Amino acid sequence: MKRKELIKEIKERRRREILTVASDIFARKGYHLTDVEVIADKLGVGKGTIYRYFPSKEKLFTAVMEQMMHQLAEEIAANADGIDNPLERLKTVIRSHMDFFSRNLNLLEIFVHYRSEYREHSKFLYMKYYGRGLAKVESLIQRCIDQKLMKNIPVRAATNLLIDVFYGILFTTFLGGNKQSFKEKGKYLEEVFINNLLL
Repeated sequence: MKRKELIKEIKERRRREILTVASDIFARKGYHLTDVEVIADKLGVGKGTIYRYFPSKEKLFTAVMEQMMHQLAEEIAANADGIDNPLERLKTVIRSHMDFFSRNLNLLEIFVHYRSEYREHSKFLYMKYYGRGLAKVESLIQRCIDQKLMKNIPVRAATNLLIDVFYGILFTTFLGGNKQSFKEKGKYLEEVFINNLLL
């Protein structure tokens, strides 16, 4: 490996390490109570190292959010890759979401903190990923209808309802401390919502 490529790889690894530690601390303490020095100490580096990668605490906080949303999108894409049947693909997307959040509860905690600090930007960030997900789910439902796998329903309304119910499940489970797991609720979502749309 060339020296230039090696340096790039080391920098990328360090960036990921910073984001991993920062996400844990931001989730536990919130934005205001998180000190960048605490993140640096946890990593065994100086505060200046953090600022070389992220010029401010705000930029670091935003990067944590974006990284986790990106990871979610990548994981869903990887799980759904190669599934041609649109109905099975849609079910895989739902299961992948539930599985991801069951392993990354701190993403919900961070999103709550992020929304309280950066109301307008959080809306933009959410809509950026929500918009992408909306289009993909909408396309899958339309393909199910075209292939006579689902009833002929208003696609946009069904998509919005599915996504709203999904996020409702996430936040009521997260905030209410419901004992049912995300996976269990995902199964019920499939049975109640998806199966009732089938022909």
